[in-house]
Amino acid sequence: PAAPSILRRSRCRRAGKRVRFAQVTVYYFARRQGFTCVPSAGGSSLGMAPRHHRARRYSLSQFAHLRQVSHRQHLRQHLRREKLRARRRELTQNGTVPSAEAAGLTLADVSDDDLDVGQVEVGDYFYLQPLPTKRRRALLRASGVRRIDAEERQELRALRLSREQCGCLCRLTCEPHTCACSQAGIQCQ
Repeated sequence: PAAPSILRRSRCRRAGKRVRFAQVTVYYFARRQGFTCVPSAGGSSLGMAPRHHRARRYSLSQFAHLRQVSHRQHLRQHLRREKLRARRRELTQNGTVPSAEAAGLTLADVSDDDLDVGQVEVGDYFYLQPLPTKRRRALLRASGVRRIDAEERQELRALRLSREQCGCLCRLTCEPHTCACSQAGIQCQ
């Protein structure tokens, strides 16, 4: 008789072993000015404190429910901002004529009845969206950040510019006296 296959045996053993999670631990951090990420435009990057100030444990179903509620709230806020922009555009004839009425509109002027939350699938919508600089600054201030470092804007701009150029201009052979890679102490790209 033929010996049993080694592959078949290992597959049978693995079938019984599964990782199952029963809980989710969520750590909460205070918001800080970042200095660790590079937003696509502007300054005031968002970051977090080095240590968490609170931790909570949830069952998987509790956590899934909390995420769904949170995503729906974010969606509602997003739709509210979009509706406010649309109203302002209408009142200013597509942004060409200034209007005191349009300038006076706020998010509070957009009611939940004006939003079509049911038309948008929350799972399809929700992903991290880039925030404009004004919103990032507002989030930092709302989180208690008193002084926003203005120099970060220049540093981030320099980083974005440096990332646009990668490698050097060498073609067939490396010219160490003109090679940006060699001058930076790395292998010629």
